[in-house]
Amino acid sequence: MAMHDVNFSTHVGLEIIADKWNALILRQLTSEFIPFMELRTAIRGISTFNFLLKLEQLEELNLVTSNTDYEYRLTANGQQIQRILAHIETLGRQALNHLATEVK
Repeated sequence: MAMHDVNFSTHVGLEIIADKWNALILRQLTSEFIPFMELRTAIRGISTFNFLLKLEQLEELNLVTSNTDYEYRLTANGQQIQRILAHIETLGRQALNHLATEVK
């Protein structure tokens, strides 16, 4: 059977990790709790309101969790997505290096 497009679920999943703010949050967090203000200071260029919305969305997707002290960390699923993002970054770097050598 020939595939002409990725399925809708795959498309939605790719949209989640392709979102700049989601990717930055997922790359910044670890398995240890990080205070909100420390996280907020590390990620600039987004309003605090929208930043909180992104964190809430990532919590709803079970990628991030928080505690009553407004600290955030990755869930096991979030850690898995973080590893995927790291692999994507490596792939991108390799592709850029390949393009750079072709241009020379």
